Amino acid sequence: MPNSPDDLAALKAERAVADREYNEALTRLDRAIQKLPPDFPHPPPGPDEHQITPLNTLWKIDPPPAGGGVRARLVSAVRRAVAPLFAQQQAFNSAVVDHLNRNVPVARHTRESVATTLTVLRDTIAELVRFQSLLVVFLQQITPYVDTRDRDVAGLLRGLSGAINAVADEAMKRAEVLLARERRHDLRASELDARIAALQQQMTAIEQALDKARRG
Repeated sequence: MPNSPDDLAALKAERAVADREYNEALTRLDRAIQKLPPDFPHPPPGPDEHQITPLNTLWKIDPPPAGGGVRARLVSAVRRAVAPLFAQQQAFNSAVVDHLNRNVPVARHTRESVATTLTVLRDTIAELVRFQSLLVVFLQQITPYVDTRDRDVAGLLRGLSGAINAVADEAMKRAEVLLARERRHDLRASELDARIAALQQQMTAIEQALDKARRG
């Protein structure tokens, strides 16, 4: 049963609402595409190793030579008095230099790790942005694709309808031909029946005449 004009108008209005909502959703999705920040962070600078080599050579305190005479004995007495302080200072210097030497490789590896992490993060965000852009492009192609498919289906239906109509016309023509033949056959049969009936009447009349002749 064909659709009424009201049904067609309702379908058209429903399609318009669906198209508008789809386009609005696509616009919101397009505006939500992420972007790489212009001030993307850079890895921190590497450790300052400028004083590492001097520290490794200057940490040890070497006392001057004692010499001789009264001055030497005085220097020797002072040295013995301050020897614990020199030992403590040298131990401190040794600990500081050792600590710095141990932390330089850690600082290098930390900087390299941060740089690698930032590179991976940047590449990941870039791929995500690319995926989102491709997704929007794909969604933009859905409506033309569906419209194309609708046109293809409509074309197929029109072609199928035309073929059905052609077959129906051909069948109708053949039916008309067969009906005409059947009518001609019926007319011929009626004519033949009439002739046979006439011959039977004539035969009956002849038989009656012969029968009267024999009796007379």
